[in-house]
Amino acid sequence: MNKNGNRVDYYLKDKCLISKSVVYWDQYITALRASDTITILKKEYIINKINMVHDSVNLVLKVNVEPLKVNN
Repeated sequence: MNKNGNRVDYYLKDKCLISKSVVYWDQYITALRASDTITILKKEYIINKINMVHDSVNLVLKVNVEPLKVNN
């Protein structure tokens, strides 16, 4: 398996916000599971669901996020 081919895709509903290759796969998954929130393009999101899927050759983490609601 080509570690450099693995990637993570972040989705807000059905829209892909960002897709990135992951070099240090095990460390990335560990850090992602330990997090409740993530910042993407200067906006904070709550991690809702993480799925691991396969495309033709690579592993893909499909991460569903929701906008972070701030109480005023």
